[in-house]
Amino acid sequence: MTETQPQQIECRATKDPAVRLFIAAGMLLALGIYCFVDAFIRDMYPHKPFAEDMNAWMVWAFNYFGPFVFIPPGLALTIWGVMFLKRKCVADAEGISYAYCNKEKLPWSNVTRLDASQIKKGILDLYYNDDRKLRLDSWKLTNFKTLIAIVEQNVPKDKHEL
Repeated sequence: MTETQPQQIECRATKDPAVRLFIAAGMLLALGIYCFVDAFIRDMYPHKPFAEDMNAWMVWAFNYFGPFVFIPPGLALTIWGVMFLKRKCVADAEGISYAYCNKEKLPWSNVTRLDASQIKKGILDLYYNDDRKLRLDSWKLTNFKTLIAIVEQNVPKDKHEL
């Protein structure tokens, strides 16, 4: 008697969404650092009252408050991009899960329906428990076709929606 090994697939994160996050983060961080250098190191824009010279006050306000406005979102986008790159979807004969956040594996028996209506766009939705949804997106995951094959193999045909 031969025992078959369960087929397993690891789908890592694609690079394109993370690159977009890093580009936006780089722009925000560069603008925040530029404002910080101009306002606090070079002291290029001294404060003038708003009533005296509105344009000079606007330039001062942009450069003085710029680091506080641009740097935190830039750091948040950088962290988001790094976390996105650590994302990994693992599917095997037992179930499917995202391994990056140590979530419990979703057993195939808990899947109540599989919505493949957007499969041409590269999106597959798995509904489980109380109509909670796990979205599988080809733009965010590598090895998508193999992942779809494993999902179709393990989810009963009566739960498929086209």
